[in-house]
Order: sequence, then C-alpha cells, then structure tokens
Amino acid sequence: MDPKSAVHGLRIVDFGLGLSAALIAKQFAELGAQVVRIEPTGGDPFYDVYPAYRSWRRRELRESPDRAALILEDADVCIVGGEDFPGVGHAQDAQALFRRHPRLVVLQLVGYPGDHARRKPAVDLLVQARTGVVYEQFSQRPIAASFPLAGYGAALQGLIGAWVALIERERSGLGQIVTVSLAAGAAMFWAPFWMKAEKADAGFIGITPRDVRQLILRCAGDEYVQLTLGVPGAVAKVYRVLGIADPVDPADRGMPDPARGPANFYGNFDLLNSFAHRHSRSKLIGAFRDAGVPAEAVLPPGDCWNDEQTRLNGIIEKDEAGWSAVGNPLRIAESTRGVLRTSRLTDATAAPLAGVRVIDFGIFVAGPYASKLLADYGADVIQVEPPTGRATLSGERTIISANHGKRSICVDAKSEPGRAIVAMLCKDADIVLHNFRPGVSDRLGLDQHSLRKINPAVVTLETTAYGATGPKFSAPGFDMVIQAHCGLEYRAGGLGNPPLCCRAPLVDFATGAIGATGLLVGLYERLKSGRSVAVETNLLNVGTHMMSEFIRAPDGTFYGAPSLDHTQTGFSPAESLYQTKDGWIAIAARSVPMAAALSELLDATLPPDRAAWGASERAQIAGRIASWSTQKLLGELDAAGIWAEACVPDAWEKGLEDAIVRTMRDERYGEVVHCIGPLIQFSRSKTADAARLSSEPGQDTKAILAELGVSNDHILAWLKGGVVAESKTKQSAGTG
Repeated sequence: MDPKSAVHGLRIVDFGLGLSAALIAKQFAELGAQVVRIEPTGGDPFYDVYPAYRSWRRRELRESPDRAALILEDADVCIVGGEDFPGVGHAQDAQALFRRHPRLVVLQLVGYPGDHARRKPAVDLLVQARTGVVYEQFSQRPIAASFPLAGYGAALQGLIGAWVALIERERSGLGQIVTVSLAAGAAMFWAPFWMKAEKADAGFIGITPRDVRQLILRCAGDEYVQLTLGVPGAVAKVYRVLGIADPVDPADRGMPDPARGPANFYGNFDLLNSFAHRHSRSKLIGAFRDAGVPAEAVLPPGDCWNDEQTRLNGIIEKDEAGWSAVGNPLRIAESTRGVLRTSRLTDATAAPLAGVRVIDFGIFVAGPYASKLLADYGADVIQVEPPTGRATLSGERTIISANHGKRSICVDAKSEPGRAIVAMLCKDADIVLHNFRPGVSDRLGLDQHSLRKINPAVVTLETTAYGATGPKFSAPGFDMVIQAHCGLEYRAGGLGNPPLCCRAPLVDFATGAIGATGLLVGLYERLKSGRSVAVETNLLNVGTHMMSEFIRAPDGTFYGAPSLDHTQTGFSPAESLYQTKDGWIAIAARSVPMAAALSELLDATLPPDRAAWGASERAQIAGRIASWSTQKLLGELDAAGIWAEACVPDAWEKGLEDAIVRTMRDERYGEVVHCIGPLIQFSRSKTADAARLSSEPGQDTKAILAELGVSNDHILAWLKGGVVAESKTKQSAGTG
C-alpha cells in the first residue's frame, strides 16, 4: 500500500506461535503495518516445523520479552496463542492484556472456541479428527487434509476479526478480545456440508456427495488434466475436443446430477477418461480453453510458480538472499483521495459493521462469500442478481453458505432502466464488489473507474480467476481447476496415487475470505484518511497462497508442503491417522520425547529421530495400534503425555461447539442446524443475527427500491417490463 496509508501507522505485537499467527502477522507486515515479534524465552519451535516459517516472519522487528510491557503501551493489535508444541507454553493472557490496555485489540488463537484454557492441543490434524473433517471426503474411511486446513482457515478468520475490531474501535474508542479457533477455521470450508434442515427439499439435499469422482482425466504419458463443466454447451464442446461421436444436446451444460451417483456426479467419467488418454495434456488444455471450457493441468506443488500468469501476478516474492516464497494474494490497485463519509450508525451498541452498505454483484462462491463475511458482523449487504437466477456447481447449500445474512434484488443490469437502478444502488454504497470475468464490469459500468464517477468514496473489490491482465486473464476458472493447477490435488492424492480434488470448494471460500480482508482494509483506510481504495484478488493468487508452506532455495530446490503418504493419513508417521479395532484416531507426537513415549507404549522399535520415520515405521505403528480399542488407547496415550484425538464422523451433529454450530428457524426450511457463522467471537461487540437462512432471488426487490425513493408505480412498471423481478414466494403472495 501507499507509504502514506493509515495501515502504515498500525503497530502489531506478535506473541503467537505456528502457522496461523505467522500468516496473520505476515499479511499485516505486507500491507505496511509495523510488526514487532516477541518470541518465547526458549525460542520458537515452529522454525523446525515449517521450512517457510523464517520467510513468513522476515518483515518483523525482533524485541526481547523484557520490553513487552513498554511496546504494548502504543500497540494497536496483539496476537497471542496459536498452535501448540510440547513443552512450549503461551505466556500471554488475553484478559490480562486487555485489562491493562483497553484500546488494544487482542487477537487470541485457540484450538476450539470454548477452550481458552487450552485443555485440548491446538494441532491441525487433531482438530481435523475431532471436528470430523477427516471423514468428509470418503464415506468409509478418514483421510487427512492436503494442507493445514484448520490453521489456514483460522489465519483468514483472524485477519477478518482483527480488522473488524479495528474498524469498530474508530467508533467506540475501545479495543476488545477477538477469539479465533482452528476448529472454526476448519468449519469455514465445510459450511455447505455441515448443515441440515427440517424441511429439506431436493435442491437442499443435492450437495456434492462423499466419494465423488471429479473429472480428473488421465492423458497420454500418465499426466492429468482437471476439467470443469457447467458453461454453456459444455458437454458438446468436451465431446468434440475428445473426439467422442455420441449424440448430445448442444445446450447441455453438464451440470452436476446427484441422480447419477458419486462416480458420475460431474459427468460420464469412464467415457471421458477413455478418450482423454489418446491425447497429450497440453493439446487437451489448449483445445478446452479455445472452446471456453475451464481446464488445467494437475501439477505438483510449486510447478505453477513457473507459470507466466503467476509471475505477472507477483504472488511469488524473492528475498535479498535469493529465496522465493509466497507473497500477499491481495493487490491494492488504487488509492486516491475520496470523499469522507459520515457513518450511518447512531447506535454505539450495534454490531461492529452496522451502518456499512455493501452492494454485491458476485456469482457462484468466491465473490458472494466476501460480502457474506461482512454481513456476519453487521454490514447491510444487498445481493444484486439477474432475473435468470443464481448459478452453482455444488448445490443450494453452497449458495446459502455464500449468501447468508443478505438481502436480494433482481435487476436486468443489461437494460437501460436496469443500469439506472444499478447506479442508484452504487451511488450511496460504502462497498461494491463483483467477480465477473475481465471486461464484463466495463460493459456494465461496474469497473472501479466508472463507479468512482458516481461515488468517489466507494471501496471496490474485483475478484477474477487468474488476474486482470496476463495470458490467462480471459480464461474461465473455477475452484477445481485452481486446486489442480496450484498443487492441492497432487498433494491430496498421496504418494503413488492419482490426484484427488477435495469436494469442498476450498479455493472459493479462501478467496472470499481474503477478499473480505481487503474490503476491511479499504474501509479502515477510508475511515482514517479519506482515501478510496480499490482491491483486487484472484483464484490463482489464493490457490498459490494456500500452499504458503512452500519455499524455493536459490538453487531452485523446493522445501515444505509434502504430499500425503500413500494411505492419505498424514505427512509423517509421527503425526497421522491410525485405525484401531473399532475406529480411527489421530496421533501428534510432535517432539522427540513424545515420539519416544509412543515407541515405548506400543512396544515398537522406532528411531529416536521422528523426522527419519517413513513407511516402515508407519506400518509398525499401524500394526500395533490395530489391536487396541479407541477409548483404551486414547486413555493410555493421554497417560503417557502423547497428544491424540478420536476421529469423529459428522462431529458437527454431535455437539461440536455452540460457537460453531447454530440453530435457527427459517420460513422455507423450518428448523435449520448449520455452521455458516458467524465464526469469530468478540468480547464486547455482538455479531449479526440473521432472520432467515438465505434470501430467495428478488425477495427484497420492492423494499430495496422503495428505500431508494422509487415510486410504487415505477416499481410495478419495471416488474411488468422485466427490468426487475421478485422471488416466486413474493409473486405468489402478491405482496412486497
């Protein structure tokens, strides 16, 4: 950001440990804040856990613990907690810090929302087991996530929580404690699946199933390509490229169909795969792109760093010693003097973002999820939708997860009257965002420059697939192809196995969260300096950022981000899933003494250096554990001081955490149990309480137009002419 920006005036004190804390501090530093690092007296053990850890912390200023009290006197944010490591405590108490420094935003990172005393270890794999994430891909067996999913999600939630609290402090003059957990970080990615309704209809039930087989096709030379249908005429285009002569409907988009079962949910996999092996991967990808069908090569982690589009995006940075690492996925594209706008808020006890008006033109997940996260904390979000309805490749519950807490208006933005309505909506907005393909926003007058002509103070967010410029800027992109391109699928498949695509739209949700962070930075900047900020991000940058563990040495050697083992149960035998005689457990023997204790307990012959453990050690441990019952073994492990958790299927339905699992009444679905959020806890501010699970398209059209001062006669005329539309519920009720 501009050196004159308000962010440069922020001071962050970081006591945190592990991936979440480091990535939070890293982004604050990348945006220009001064980050002061105070490590435990005995040192930070995570330098030996993550090869990229030193790079993550390279912008921080180091200070000794005895200067902590003095440094905290003028700090804005203090990061405490984080991952756990045997023998290393978290010395800073969030409550005590806040009592001494009432203007301080204390960001507290824990394993679980209610576990401030840290009775359960905050270790990513253990959280995956306890929350049931390990059972979300397959119905018959658990697998580990292909990256530190819980910790990465907690980092994104932590950034959002810290910025929300900083914005609220401008109103109240007070700080507060913001609590973010690894469990909530995991829940963020699984919200569409961790949801059930009393009156579930076919659309609600039709989610991407466990055991789903993605369209990951094997090409000549045993290379793989990830294909995504859903675009106009997709099936005919794919058949033509592959040389399949079977007749198809030329209008068939190839939408997912639960009736076909998990094996063919996305299409006739066996047919497509049987033709794909006749072609080279490069030929197929070029032909698919020419046809407008999203496709990418399934690459090992780090290979996408050599891509020209990645290079132009600037997401990979090189330090002064020649080491390369992942940078900031956000781009602050413009920072100009806007018009200071007074807050709409008069109630000091309202939710922290109350009074913020957001106009969202987003589709699918990555765009809309950004504004949904602002709605969680009080923003008034209006989703502007086309009369044709919403688009989704993964079911109604994904739409709900990305649009919870919003109001909806349907407008034909391509018509002249529709464009006038869009201008009215944007004229008084604090934020406008979209995730159109490059060029579409220009045609609709929703690019940042056009918007500032009618609203100089607006903060904008543009989210694209690959970036606003570059060789792939116009290519269609979806979550699955980015998982493939950035190494997530390769890593998830496991050593010696075909690639695997996670059934949750991981990249989409992460992109939405990062977009929300950018919008909050923009709001803070405008509050402090009057500058109007334009934010950009894209799926490619975020997919690369999700592999932040990776780092490249000057000689080109990569370190970090290993693939899962062949059984997909972990990255190391010391931190892995194991089958008992009546279930599965996760073990995290994170230190040499813990590893020795495990070896003794199991009467196994294991090398003292846990880093040297490989397939034979895993097999030995698995053989010993197979004869134990889950509860008996967990008791013995606990007595020996070894961290472990049972793997719990559908844990969200079994009382996971009140702060994560919520129950509400909805007019359409009846009683709904969900994990959509809000997922962040604030000690002083309240979060939003949505009155309905999700709005139907156009459910609030009349009310929103009336707020804009449009007469009822004009509204009725626009409804009749198709300029705007109401939801089917409103139409049948005949009310506004």
